[in-house]
Amino acid sequence: MRPSCSSLPRLALVFAGVHGIVSLGAGFSPISARATEAAPRSIGFNREIRPLLTSHCISCHGPDAEQRKGGLRLDLREEALKRQESGSRAIVPGDPEASELVVRLESGDRDEVMPPPKTHKTLTPAQKGLLRRWIREGAVYEPHWAFVPPKRPQVPGGAAGHPVDAFIQDALRVQALDPSPEADRATLLRRVTLDLTGLPPSEEELSAFLADGRSDAYERVVDRLMASRAYAERRAQDWLDLARYSDTCGFADDQKQDIWPYRDWVVEALHRNMPYDQFTIEQLAGDMLPGATEAQRIATGFHRNAPQAKGATYPVEEYRLKGVADRVNTTGRVWFGLTLGCAECHDHKFDPIAQKDYYALFAIFNNVVHLGAGFTQGGPVLEKPTPEQSAAVERLQRQLDLVVKAPGAPKEGGGEKEAIERELQKVRSAILAIPVMQELARPRETFVHIRGDFMQRGEAVQGAPPRMFLEKGEAVPANRLEFARWLVSGRHPLVARVAVNRFWQEHFGEGLVRTPDDFGLHGALPSHPELLDWLACEFVESGWDMKRLHRLIVTSATYRQQSRVSEEHLRRDPQNVWLARAPRPRLAAESLRDQALAVSGLLNREEGGPPVFPVQPAGYWEQRGLKGVWKNSEGPQAYRRTLYTYWRRMALHPSLELLDAPARAICVARRPVSNVPTQALVLLNDPLFFEPATALADELLRAFPSDSTLRLQAAFERTLSRPPTAAERTRFEEFLAASAASSPEAGEKHRWVLLANVLLNLDETLVRP
Repeated sequence: MRPSCSSLPRLALVFAGVHGIVSLGAGFSPISARATEAAPRSIGFNREIRPLLTSHCISCHGPDAEQRKGGLRLDLREEALKRQESGSRAIVPGDPEASELVVRLESGDRDEVMPPPKTHKTLTPAQKGLLRRWIREGAVYEPHWAFVPPKRPQVPGGAAGHPVDAFIQDALRVQALDPSPEADRATLLRRVTLDLTGLPPSEEELSAFLADGRSDAYERVVDRLMASRAYAERRAQDWLDLARYSDTCGFADDQKQDIWPYRDWVVEALHRNMPYDQFTIEQLAGDMLPGATEAQRIATGFHRNAPQAKGATYPVEEYRLKGVADRVNTTGRVWFGLTLGCAECHDHKFDPIAQKDYYALFAIFNNVVHLGAGFTQGGPVLEKPTPEQSAAVERLQRQLDLVVKAPGAPKEGGGEKEAIERELQKVRSAILAIPVMQELARPRETFVHIRGDFMQRGEAVQGAPPRMFLEKGEAVPANRLEFARWLVSGRHPLVARVAVNRFWQEHFGEGLVRTPDDFGLHGALPSHPELLDWLACEFVESGWDMKRLHRLIVTSATYRQQSRVSEEHLRRDPQNVWLARAPRPRLAAESLRDQALAVSGLLNREEGGPPVFPVQPAGYWEQRGLKGVWKNSEGPQAYRRTLYTYWRRMALHPSLELLDAPARAICVARRPVSNVPTQALVLLNDPLFFEPATALADELLRAFPSDSTLRLQAAFERTLSRPPTAAERTRFEEFLAASAASSPEAGEKHRWVLLANVLLNLDETLVRP
C-alpha cells in the first residue's frame, strides 16, 4: 500500500529540529493568497522574514561554517538567540532595541552597519520595519515550507466541482479578481492539442469537435490526445531536457554516442503511462533490479547522458569524477528540486546541506564501472545487434574456430585467420552499443573533496542521502537501487511537489513555484501552496499516475479560460500570478517546426530509431572547430518530428539554438524564452520553415485550383484552426494583389508561398492561444 501524504507527522518534526523550530504551529502554510488580506496579522517568517534574511544575510551568516562571519548564524533560531563573545545577542525576542541585528541594521557607521556597503545589499526602511516588528512579536521561526512533508489540504468549498478551480478561485476572491470566461471551442482544441502533442489539430479533428454536442466532448478530446504516441513524444521532449539527452558525449571533442534507444525508452514509458515511481527507479537503477530486462538496462541511460570525454588535458580520474558530480547535481535538480551542486566545494550557503552530505550522495553514484579512454566516453554498454549482425558473428566465429583447430594450422593462425578476425571485428564494431549503468561488485572508496579538489581528500564517507531527509532510526539507502526506492516511497517532502510543479509549468508556462529546480531557501515561494500540496498528495495517492495529473490540469476551468488580457488584469496582475486568464507561452522550438511540417503535409510521423539530420548550413560543424560532417537527411527522413533530430552539444542545430532549445550540456528544468530579431529571420527564411510554406502553398493550389476564397479559408483553418475574419480576408487579398503587381512574372504559386509564409509567422501561429 502506498503511503499517503497525510501520514507523515514524524518527518515534519525532524525538519522542525533541523531548523531549530520550537513549534510548527497549526495549519502551517508557507504563503497564501489569504496573506494579502487587509486584516491585521502577525509577521510571517516564511512569507516576509526568511526572504529578507536569505537575500541579505544568510550568505555570511548561514549554514556554510567556512564562510560564516563573526560566528553568527541567523538561519537557526537557537543560534541567532545565543549570546555572542561580545556579550550581545543578535536577536532578543520581544525587544528589538536590545537586538544587535537591529542596532547594526540602523548603524550610521560604515564599519558597523549591516549588510556591509561593499556587498551592495541594502534594506529599505519598510524592510527594516518588518524585521523590528517580527522581533517585537517574538521572533518566531518556521521551517522552510518545502522541507515539511505535504499534507493534503481541504478543497475550498467542499468536494463539488473541479479541485484545481476551487483553489484558484479561492485565491482570486482574495485578490478581488474575476476569472476570465471559457475560450471558444476552436481555441480550446488548438490549445490542448498543441499542449498535449506539440502538433496542431487537423481540419477533420476541428470539424468533429465543433460538431460534437456531448457535454463531455472536450474530455473525450483530451483522452484521445493522451492515448496518442504524439502525446508521449511531446512529454518526452521536456524529460530529455532534464536528462540532458544528447547524441554526443560533450566537452571539446563532442564525439558521437549511440544512446538514442534511451530516448525511445522514454517515449515508450510515457506512452504506456509508466507510474512515476517505476519511471524513476528504472532510470536511476534499472540495472540493479532482480532479473533486469534489456529495457530496464537501457533506461539507465538517464545517467549515462552525463557529458563525459577525457580530452587531452584531464587526468582520467578527474574526467570520471566530473561525470559523477553531474549525476549528483542532476538528481538534485530533477527529484529534490535543489541546487545540490552548491555543496560540492563547501557547505551550502542557504540550504541545510553540508559538504559531507554532498559526498555521501556522491558515493551512491560513484560505483559505476567506467572504462573511459582517449576521447571516448567508455564505460559499460548494452550491445544490441541486428539479426543479420548476430548471424554474421556466429558464422565468422565458426569459421575462425575451424581455421584454428584445423590440422597443421600455423600457431599464429596465418593469413586466413587474420582475414576472418578483421571481418569479425568489422561486424562487431558496427553493432549498436548503448551506454548503460553497471554497478561495481565492490564499492569504491569515496572521500570529501576539500574545496572540491579531487586531489585533496578529506574525510571518508559512506553512501547516503542528505541527513536532513532522514528520520531518526530510518534505514539509510546506501546504493542506487535503495536510494531510488527511497526517493519515491511517498515520504519525501520534495519529490512529488517538484514533479507536479513541472507538470503545471508545462501547461501554464510557469510553475506554482517559479524556480522549478530550486525549492530551497533561495527559491521562489509558491503562489498557491495549498494547491501545490493537494496536487502532490493526489499524485502519490493515485499511484504516481502522470497522465492522470496532466488530465486533471488541462480539464480545469482555469486552463480553459480565455487568454485575452483586460486592462484590470494588466494593472493588478501583470505577471498572471493568480491566473485570472490563460497564459500565452510561445511554442517550443521543436513545436514551431513540427507545426509547420504538420500544416504543410510534410510531417513524417515515423516513430523512434536513429537520429535524423534536417537541413543545416554546410560547414557549420567545421566553423565551430568540430570533427564530423552533417549530411542532410533525404526524402521523408528530413521531415520527421524534431524530437528525433541529431542533438550535438557543442553545435546544436543553429535554428533550434536560436529558438531557445538547450544544448543539454546540463540538466534544464525550464527553458529560457528570448525575443530577438534573428528568431524572426530564422522563421521567415530558414529552409526548415520556408520549405513547409512552399509545401503548404502547393497543397492549397492543388486542393483549390480555381477558388482563391476557399483557398484562403483553408489556409487559415489549417494554420490557425479558424476561418479568417472579414478584415483579415480583405488584408490578405490586398497582400496577394500587391504581390502580383510588384512581381507579375513570378506567378501565382510564388504569391501563395509568400502568403503561407506570412501565416506561419503570425504571432497567433507561434504562440499557444
